[in-house]
Amino acid sequence: MTLALDGHVLAPVTEVAGARLPARWAHHPVVVAETAHGGWDASHAWHDDDAFVVRLRWRERIDGGRPLAVDHDAAGVSLLGVGSAAGAARLLLAAEAELSPGGMGPVVRASMPRGTYAAVSGADLPDGLVVPAPFDHAPFDAWDWYAATAPPAVRAGEERVEELHDDAGRAAAAACLAVANPEGELPVDEPRSRWWGWRDDDGVVRAVAGASRRVPGRPWSLGSIGTDPAWRGRGAAVAVTAVAMRAGLAEAPMVTLGVYAHNVAARRVYRKLGFVLGQEFESSRP
Repeated sequence: MTLALDGHVLAPVTEVAGARLPARWAHHPVVVAETAHGGWDASHAWHDDDAFVVRLRWRERIDGGRPLAVDHDAAGVSLLGVGSAAGAARLLLAAEAELSPGGMGPVVRASMPRGTYAAVSGADLPDGLVVPAPFDHAPFDAWDWYAATAPPAVRAGEERVEELHDDAGRAAAAACLAVANPEGELPVDEPRSRWWGWRDDDGVVRAVAGASRRVPGRPWSLGSIGTDPAWRGRGAAVAVTAVAMRAGLAEAPMVTLGVYAHNVAARRVYRKLGFVLGQEFESSRP
């Protein structure tokens, strides 16, 4: 199932890199939401009825990973694609030929419809064209992009959830994540983030949810959501995520999140709360 948005939710993206986008891609939820996170610095865009691919100038972080404090790196680019894997593969190979010599790269990061890497590496190539990196090897991970545009119903356990404002609250969030989700990609000390925690009867945080707000007024991206393994099955993840969703939707018309494809339990929680799949991705990254 694919999330459908209309122009009344978030403004469609009508033009990228000087190219006019048809409605199919101008209103695609991933395109709309990810562009809104601060605007794309796009050098090229390709599309047909099956897929849309954009080539973005890579930006190096210069302050320990904080969003927005970045410089251009002329030596690298990133790629984002939506639609079908076969369509994205076809566009990527056409783009590689169009931009030769040198092709699209060097590609620092790529997120493509799941199955694109296999489709590119297995394609019949014209003479002189080779499979470009990073599509000459398996992707680093597979994940799903979800979005929600309506606040969830109040869930049991929300009375245990509170926003973690101060240093003590963030320390409690970090302690919980150390056992609940140590691989969470949103750092607790990110100054543009907000955090919520579900507390047990002793006041210990047993579940957390974070939200990245890189650009005020634009869609929030939830991240580093997790529950202490010893406290799972009590509705804590549902409650804390519901509160974070509602806070995000009070400021912007959409909240988004990414979840690893193998995390069946997390996907079940998010769908229960009204998140809808926007795109299945596979990625390479540094």
